[in-house]
Amino acid sequence: MSEPTVPDENPPAPPPAAPAPAAAPAAGIPGGGGRPPPAPPAVARRGGAALWLAVLGLLVLVGLVAWWLNQRLYATQAEIAQRLQQAQTHSIEARTIATQNVQATRDLAAKIAVLQSREQDLAAQRAALQQLVQDLAKSRDDAFLGQTAELIALAQQQAELTGTLQPLITTLQSSLQRLQRVDSPRAALVAHAVQSDLARLKAAVVPDVPVAAQRLDQLAAMIDRLQTLGSADPLEGASAPDQAASQPAAKGWRGWLSRVGGEAWRQARGLVTITRVEHPDALLASPTQDEFLRANLKLRVLNARLDLLSRNAFGFKVDMQDIERVLQTQFNPRQARTQMARALAAQIAQVDLTVQPAANLQSLLVLANLGLGSD
Repeated sequence: MSEPTVPDENPPAPPPAAPAPAAAPAAGIPGGGGRPPPAPPAVARRGGAALWLAVLGLLVLVGLVAWWLNQRLYATQAEIAQRLQQAQTHSIEARTIATQNVQATRDLAAKIAVLQSREQDLAAQRAALQQLVQDLAKSRDDAFLGQTAELIALAQQQAELTGTLQPLITTLQSSLQRLQRVDSPRAALVAHAVQSDLARLKAAVVPDVPVAAQRLDQLAAMIDRLQTLGSADPLEGASAPDQAASQPAAKGWRGWLSRVGGEAWRQARGLVTITRVEHPDALLASPTQDEFLRANLKLRVLNARLDLLSRNAFGFKVDMQDIERVLQTQFNPRQARTQMARALAAQIAQVDLTVQPAANLQSLLVLANLGLGSD
């Protein structure tokens, strides 16, 4: 809206009036005193016209000023109305923008809430995935360590049955190599225990159970040829060697007489046998009871062999004491086979089954503490 034109604030001034003629001195009045004479009519008309022109110019000027002020007021009102309308428009736009901003803020807050919820879901899924990975790794470690515990336990049982530590040492060495390739704290703990077991087993002195079992078999095979004290046959080694037989035979009739006399003497000595027996009950056994005695001794030897293989230290010790006692009291101590059997039984009795380095393995104890295997 264009602003209206404003009239000029300085309108053109009216032409100046003609100067009035100077009044003539009053005639007939001495000293110039008295009432002035009346002006001529033409001059009076010219003065009234000028006055009216001045009043008219003033009125025109006032009208122009009023018109200009009215135009300025109208322009100001129009500008104020325009600015108010613009302000109202801006206010409406501002309210619209504020409403849009509020709605956008609400939408953004809703999106943020959705994103936060998704973030929480992702965090929960990530935690569940990490837990699943940890459980999978733990299950894999448990399976590996459980297999290692089974191998070591089987090797321990084999070592206890066979009496040799070499299979157990080989199994521990292979298990140590496998454990060192696994990056796990529990595997490192088990590997340290396996190293301790290897160092202890390599320095241990183990009773030779297979050799002892072989000696028991030899002892059982010798029992049938041992001579009991109650045997009807002459006891071996009971008499000293014949001095006459050891001397060179004489010639002639003296030699013949000496041979006949010696043979008669040996026959006479064979009729009566004198034996020193420390246990008289051994002489009361009949030949049938001798067979039962040998069978009972064989059973004791077999029982001792079972105790040896089963690592029953107390039963093995008791059986070997009984075997040594029977060999000492029931069989001919002067017989060479009996002496060999007693020496063999003494060697077997020296085997100490209480020494069992494969019985307490630190690796199996650590695996049992981890919940794997059994101690």
